[in-house]
Amino acid sequence: MIFDTVENATCYFSSSWWDRVNAFVVDVAPTLPDGEHPIIGEEMFARIMTCFTGCRDDAILESHRTYIDIHIVLEGEEAIAVWPIKTLVPRTGYDNERDVIFYEPPADSAAEIILKPGLFAGFFQQDAHMPQLISGTACQIKKLVIKATLGCMILGEKGFSL
Repeated sequence: MIFDTVENATCYFSSSWWDRVNAFVVDVAPTLPDGEHPIIGEEMFARIMTCFTGCRDDAILESHRTYIDIHIVLEGEEAIAVWPIKTLVPRTGYDNERDVIFYEPPADSAAEIILKPGLFAGFFQQDAHMPQLISGTACQIKKLVIKATLGCMILGEKGFSL
């Protein structure tokens, strides 16, 4: 998992990859309706959604195998709880078509981050995440989730391939 400010994103992702994401976030996303929008074919696309934050009892805990999720809140504020998948009990089998597996929420506490405009969180295959949680008080949020395959990403300037 990565959690940082948008300004620091090139510490983790190649600058050309992040430049493309950032251009989409700044120039395109604010004018688009909720739904899926292509960026680079099936390699990278965006989901824009407007929703309300809620309590853990109503939330879903999920992970993905094909796509990495980059969460960016455009309006509002949400909490996201995170667990390593190795510590969880699957609720469902892996759905290849939807690239998702759901888990039983564990009794123990998870790491929790607060996501608001100017911050981003990146969730990789080993990161189960429970988004859209209340942070303070329930509110409506507008968020963008970039879905990207490992093949279209490279970590930082150090040249490490994912």
